[in-house]
Amino acid sequence: MLIHYRIADPSGNTTLFVLDAVSPERRSAVANTLLQASGVEQVGYLTMNPEQPIRVDMMGGEFCGNASRSAAAYALMNDGGSEGDYTVSCSGCDTPLHAQARKRADGRYDAYIEMPRPIRIDAVLVDVGGQPGRFYRVVLPGIVHFVHFGTDLERVDKDVFWQAIYEYASDEGYAAFGMVLFDPRHLAMLPAVYVTGTGTLYWENSCGSGSAAVAAVLAILGKRNVSCTVAQPGGSIEIAAMYEPEQMPDITIGGPVSFDAAGTMQLPPED
Repeated sequence: MLIHYRIADPSGNTTLFVLDAVSPERRSAVANTLLQASGVEQVGYLTMNPEQPIRVDMMGGEFCGNASRSAAAYALMNDGGSEGDYTVSCSGCDTPLHAQARKRADGRYDAYIEMPRPIRIDAVLVDVGGQPGRFYRVVLPGIVHFVHFGTDLERVDKDVFWQAIYEYASDEGYAAFGMVLFDPRHLAMLPAVYVTGTGTLYWENSCGSGSAAVAAVLAILGKRNVSCTVAQPGGSIEIAAMYEPEQMPDITIGGPVSFDAAGTMQLPPED
């Protein structure tokens, strides 16, 4: 089976887009093979039909904001234009999302996407190495993030925090769940995402849905609109949230996307 692919780099969150049809029951196994061979952080299956929204099916059926906005940038690259508006449908999310992309002078793209509103936000206490830790649980379609506010992220034992969240959330039946350690003073974050279907954990170079979760929490706690750039290990993501009393905020994320050359990989034939 010959796989054609393209690797997108949205602020460091490297995403391999499979451009061929792969049966849903085989996607997890194919994704694991591609992850090991390519070294990317995640795999998505990209379908482009002029009559329908761009479709992204992530490797574990989860939702991904970075992959969704990268799909819009890929569509613009294929169109050969300088800017464009697109509709993107992603696994884990029933609502098609509006995205904008524009080509930069350096050959990269800027891509922004309107994220789905959170379904619920609540505060939970989790035992972290014997001490209670406060996390804001942000339930998004297709993924749940646990956001913890702190400082001096370089000194934090992130593995202790992650183990606490894994023990807390792994039996909840989430398609994917993540943890964001967020420093509000320096507007910086460390994101981790676990995809249940493939059993993979990545300390991501950037995380779109995690950034959206931070934006939502900041808007709800501050009861105000939010607009800022959040530094992440592999780059930065711009976030914006419109505060509205008694309902969840509207959220947009965006930032640069670049692409590697197209590639192919030979996989064992399907049984």
